[in-house]
Amino acid sequence: MKKVLGAVCRYLIIILTGAMVAATTYILIVPNDFAPSGITGLCVMIQYKLGISIGWLNLAINIPLCLVAFFLGFKQFAIKSYLFALAYSVTYLVMQKIDPVWLQYDANGQDTVLPVLIAGVLSGFATVIAFELNGSQCGTDIISKILSEKKPEFNFFWISFIINTAVAVASLFVYSEVVDGVMQLDYKPVALCVMYCLSDSLVADIIFRNEREAAQIVVITPFPEEVLADVTKMTHHTATRLDGIGTYSGQSKAILIFIVNKFQVPHIKRHLKNYEQTFCYVTPVSETIGWFDSRKVGKANRFSVREAIEESSKEDKIKFKE
Repeated sequence: MKKVLGAVCRYLIIILTGAMVAATTYILIVPNDFAPSGITGLCVMIQYKLGISIGWLNLAINIPLCLVAFFLGFKQFAIKSYLFALAYSVTYLVMQKIDPVWLQYDANGQDTVLPVLIAGVLSGFATVIAFELNGSQCGTDIISKILSEKKPEFNFFWISFIINTAVAVASLFVYSEVVDGVMQLDYKPVALCVMYCLSDSLVADIIFRNEREAAQIVVITPFPEEVLADVTKMTHHTATRLDGIGTYSGQSKAILIFIVNKFQVPHIKRHLKNYEQTFCYVTPVSETIGWFDSRKVGKANRFSVREAIEESSKEDKIKFKE
């Protein structure tokens, strides 16, 4: 039952995220005459010039991409991406039909930077949510997924860069006007497109980096049982224990290696001050892969921390007798 509810919640979050991005497009992007990054930027410009709704264009472009991803084996990813695109299009078409102009943030060309930054931040946040739920905002994200899985050595950065550059350059001509037979180039939409891309990428990168980063704490102490029990209770992360000998004192020391969330480091340092002849050093970890979860101690079906220490001590005593 919990698995079903969890799956339903994940799909609902994808749908709500798609609706949020659509609302962002209607409220912040369209009224201020600039194109955001990727496929959405192309849809915005086509609507501006030809009047075809972004909602229909979004479906026309992304449904084939989702089908390609589905038949290439990325079924869950394709389904969630399709739900995102469907929620985006339905929300945008409904808002376009109702036309709640009072919701729109029209900067009138004065403080256009503000809606651009807000839209970019929300898009970056949506990118993270979709990625964490094994979905995407469609468009270039689907292309990136396929290429990264089928051609791991291929650097998708260049495709994304080319598409965004094309959008920025095209916006120069789309939003410019012809006056007395002469085109008056308007470079402001280009600058806004670049600013949107930067804010989108920066927010997504910061969130991804904060989620993946951790810290390695190596503790050298003559009180391994107490330190291990203390830190484990506080952080819900266990440690790897090694045995060593201090070269100056000749005393036996335990080396405890913890991988913890970086925000837990100050608390651990304060606790370690309570133990004599104990010191530690901290090393940043750029990414953790595998079973690194704050809930793992409570769910682990194995020895408790103290039982593991006692078991290790028994083995040491047996070896010593032999």
